[in-house]
Amino acid sequence: MKSLRIDVVGVAFILLWSSGYVVGALATDVMPPLTVMLWRFVFAVVALGAIAALRREPWPRGRELWGLAGIGVLMFALQFGGLYTALSEGMPAGTVAMIACSSPLLVAAAGAALGWERLSPRRWVGIGLGVIGVIVTLSDRVGRPPSLAALLWTLLGLAGLASGTLLHGRLRAQSGPTAQGTVETAAGLVVMAVWAPLAGSLAIPRSAQAIESFAWLAVAGSIVAPLMLFSLIRRRGATRASTLLFAVPGVTVLASWPILGTPIGPLTVVGLVIVAVGLWLARQREARPLDFARKLTVVQQAK
Repeated sequence: MKSLRIDVVGVAFILLWSSGYVVGALATDVMPPLTVMLWRFVFAVVALGAIAALRREPWPRGRELWGLAGIGVLMFALQFGGLYTALSEGMPAGTVAMIACSSPLLVAAAGAALGWERLSPRRWVGIGLGVIGVIVTLSDRVGRPPSLAALLWTLLGLAGLASGTLLHGRLRAQSGPTAQGTVETAAGLVVMAVWAPLAGSLAIPRSAQAIESFAWLAVAGSIVAPLMLFSLIRRRGATRASTLLFAVPGVTVLASWPILGTPIGPLTVVGLVIVAVGLWLARQREARPLDFARKLTVVQQAK
């Protein structure tokens, strides 16, 4: 039952994270990208802070506070600011998604290089298949970067997502999870409050598309999805949690068909199958020596 519950949480996270790309396309069609980010963060900080206060969670202090603020700048300001600015610079959405969703490979490589996480050959194969699956899924949607600036913005967003995920996996905080999310989002808000006014108007249009898309992004994209990601990182580790992002491009493409009218091709299905195999391999737990010794003891006793 426990593994089933965790799988359900993982599927829910993939659906929510994917919805951010689809609904984000609707929102940025009627308002500047960084304006969407700014007001999302404002709403999230107020809502998360209220929830943390009602639950009477302990708040971070001292070094923990500054550490969470640094992670928030990476996870929220650099990731979303970089990716959305790349889109506004003309970078194809498929290219942005492909680069961003390759972050699990970067997280795994960095974690292994720093000695923070050891992966078996099978999990490395799973991560590699995940990257291949993402490329296959988006192969007919990937375009050349229109400029060096657009490519650099995309890589900045990738760096923010990968480094923030990796560092959050090393977090040993004493504060409550919602209080941590409040601090991290607030750090992203501070950066976005300076950045967004330089990129266009800060007004949210009074149209149904703008208000409805913003409401979904504010609640699901800025509160529920990040808290689920942080919970998954705490339970599974940075690498295993981030591998769920491999499925995001495929689910996004499928959802874009009825909502955005973007047709899908057979490569999407092939890519999803490859991603599924990669996820299965990458999410396998490492066998511990103690567990092996116990199994050996049971076998010997049975003899």
